[in-house]
Amino acid sequence: MSNIIYKSDMLQPHTPSLTGHLPDKDDDLDLISFLTIILQRKTTIIVTTLLAVVLGVGCSLLLTPRWTSHAIIVAPSPKELRSMDKTITQLAVLGISADITPDSLLSDFMRNFDSRDLREKYLVNTHYFTQLVKEQQGSPQETSRLIDTILDGNIASHSSGQDKAEDKKEYRYYKVSYTAENATAARDLLEGYISYVTQVVEDELHQKINYQVDLLKGKAQGEYELELARAENAHQVKLQRLNYALSIANSAGLKHPSWSNGSSIKDDPDYSVTLGANGLLRKLEIERSLQDVAQLNPDLLNRRLYIGQLNALKINEMEILPFKYMRQPYEPLKQDKSQRKLLIILFALAGILGSSGYVLINTKIRQRAELQLPGAG
Repeated sequence: MSNIIYKSDMLQPHTPSLTGHLPDKDDDLDLISFLTIILQRKTTIIVTTLLAVVLGVGCSLLLTPRWTSHAIIVAPSPKELRSMDKTITQLAVLGISADITPDSLLSDFMRNFDSRDLREKYLVNTHYFTQLVKEQQGSPQETSRLIDTILDGNIASHSSGQDKAEDKKEYRYYKVSYTAENATAARDLLEGYISYVTQVVEDELHQKINYQVDLLKGKAQGEYELELARAENAHQVKLQRLNYALSIANSAGLKHPSWSNGSSIKDDPDYSVTLGANGLLRKLEIERSLQDVAQLNPDLLNRRLYIGQLNALKINEMEILPFKYMRQPYEPLKQDKSQRKLLIILFALAGILGSSGYVLINTKIRQRAELQLPGAG
């Protein structure tokens, strides 16, 4: 009789046992069962989460402090361009277009500021980077990784074009920044890099203008030499004609100008003899005394003057400031908002999820083990 199973017993639903074990129904857990297990094992979950938080706090203390210096720049004003006015005016007078505008200067500066090659060249020569390398005493590969780390996250620029519609300004500006491990280094690095890029922009403009001037010099010098050769040829032809005319005047017995004694003759269009032998001889002496044919040629003298003014240009002495500060680099007073809080929160979430998962899996394993025991049913 003890083996008889009553119908009423078959209809009764299974319920969790007092030990907290759940029935195995298609190997699934519903929400109520999940919460029941979590509440029963809350001590394990809380302890594990606290340990994760402590670990997160410890890891956050190892994070390197970060300080960021900012500067805001806009296109240069006439005050910044004043040192260039004299040179630009000279270029304009000589017909050279420098194409230098406030907007173009600012664009050139930011184009170079965002250059990764320039950032690296500047960084590796700074005292700050040299000290970091000494402290690490790493291999060349580690030094390269350090450079990449600094360049990828520590130098930044922001354009007014990236602002949201409600934050748009009526003027164009750029916000540049440099991040370092201390406030003074952040400011010094930003100031140094801005100066470094400014020098690069100045050198580029000097090279650009010098190139244009050199091209113009070459053209002007070539034209001058060609005109000078033509003038010398014309001078030689003139001397030869004067010799021929003198010979003809002597043969004709014309010693004095033909109009001096009241007579007139029809002059030869190629070899003029109306001056007479005496006049032709004096003219020939004057022409022969000319050592420089340009002395009596205004076009050649003007070309020579133009070339002299081109040679007198001193482009490399032109100082260029491609921007105006709206806010100069400063030494930050507050440390950057670190990722410590976020790191602690992530460790806490990992503790909660990890401990909850462990509790659920452990409970499920125990349930299966109990169901497989003899007489478990």
